[in-house]
Amino acid sequence: MKIDNIVKQELWRSTAVYFVFLLFFIYLYKKGYLSVEPQIVFILPLIFTAIHFSLLVWYREKEQLLNPSISLIIGHIFESESHEEKTKKPYENEETSISFSIKKNLRLLILIILLYITYLYTSLVYNIDQIFWILFLLFMGFVLSKIIYDESTEAGQKDPVRLLIFYVIACVFIFVRYLILDYPILPILKGSIILGALLVLVVLGIKWSQRKQNSGN
Repeated sequence: MKIDNIVKQELWRSTAVYFVFLLFFIYLYKKGYLSVEPQIVFILPLIFTAIHFSLLVWYREKEQLLNPSISLIIGHIFESESHEEKTKKPYENEETSISFSIKKNLRLLILIILLYITYLYTSLVYNIDQIFWILFLLFMGFVLSKIIYDESTEAGQKDPVRLLIFYVIACVFIFVRYLILDYPILPILKGSIILGALLVLVVLGIKWSQRKQNSGN
């Protein structure tokens, strides 16, 4: 049986997604936040991965999205253009995508990752003053904003979906710090989920307003 390219791409992506969910649930189980049988810890990530796989395959096939880039898929979900407009110019925004911006600012991205690893290592070995974490947060915010919003078109800079991508990347940096330094992660996890939900509502409101404005024109 021949498997189409979208299914193949999502199967490969699901492998990484499963291990991310698995590490997350193992951490919750070891910390006592998850009171289940040990085998359930391996089943829960599988369920979430299956949901993730099914939704992405369904949406990509429905919208005929051949590009597997997750940033482009997320951007497409919040697109305010009509289907006819999108089919007429499927590759017009390729050079203003986040992936293009990452390639453009690859040195900055490598720099922030190296500084982050250095910070975590020195925190573990030398128990440095955590005031440096605030300085790193400020620097990380500057670099991420440059990577995500440093585009050649004004339309790309105004895309509110980029705010969500910025937030998700920042949360990854923060969560990894809490895990490695063995800080309680549940409070920060609850706060990030609440703030993330609010940001989603804000982005949906902005996109709805843009769509209404475009339809009025």
